[in-house]
Amino acid sequence: MTAKVNVVHKEYAVKKHLYLLMIVPALVVYTLFAAYPFISSLSLSFFDWGGVGPKKFIGLQNYQMILHGILSQEFYRAVVHNAIYFIGTWALTIIPGLFFAFLLNSGLKGTNIFKIIFFFPNVLPIIVIGFLFSLLLNPQWGPINAFLRGIGLEALVRPWLGDVKFAFPTIIVISSWKMLGFYILVFLAAMLSVGKDQIEAARLDGASEMHIGWSIVLPHIFPTVVTLTILKFIGAFNVFDIVYAMEGTQAGPAGATDVLGTLFYRLAFGGLGSTAMGMGLGAAVVSLIFVIVFPLSILYVFILDRRMGGIE
Repeated sequence: MTAKVNVVHKEYAVKKHLYLLMIVPALVVYTLFAAYPFISSLSLSFFDWGGVGPKKFIGLQNYQMILHGILSQEFYRAVVHNAIYFIGTWALTIIPGLFFAFLLNSGLKGTNIFKIIFFFPNVLPIIVIGFLFSLLLNPQWGPINAFLRGIGLEALVRPWLGDVKFAFPTIIVISSWKMLGFYILVFLAAMLSVGKDQIEAARLDGASEMHIGWSIVLPHIFPTVVTLTILKFIGAFNVFDIVYAMEGTQAGPAGATDVLGTLFYRLAFGGLGSTAMGMGLGAAVVSLIFVIVFPLSILYVFILDRRMGGIE
């Protein structure tokens, strides 16, 4: 009898820890493609290394060069541009996304067609969008400037991607246009969880659609707004593709569109006009991006955990 009990206990102990085997594949993938590259990049930031040959340990010199040395002006300019990119794309995606999602949720005719129209830019490759708008905004024969000339607004004609004042705002608008459909669909999905009985009761009481949206719908989906804002901040400080597709690694004109991603690329892999170059410098920029983004990432995980706890 005692032997049988021991066997049962052993089988139970084995089954109890089977879940550990289930996380092994994910743990291996995470270690290989996330943890190891990050640790390797962090350690590389303390070395002077051009990509080949021996590494030379230089301590915090890379960080000193970026934060207080010859690269400080480029670094802080890039940080400001990333912050402007976040604010600009937030204003052009979150606010219009809420507005259009509310319209679609209110029973607007042709909702499915509008969903496709709004979401279509989101499925286009970023390199296609960059090439397309480079053609549309061409200062010589681009259709946008031709249209402005045709309606008598020649004063507004300009080299949009070659103007120091307008290049970065132009990229922000194009990037927001691409991403808007995603935010609309996310907000629309969140609005579907709002009780229809509560909305109908408010309408019967004579509440306007604006009042319903502001007093009933928005409080229910506010956690979604917060989550998307945090994700947008994280994405804004990792932006690279749209700037690279439209302005290249030099982020012209005269660095007016330079962000941390393009600065990292030039420092790590080289580029015309780089005042310094090295994989260690590039790794230091990546580590500083992590320092900026990490607190918001922790906040996002905390909010997500709270929301999942509320669902349970």
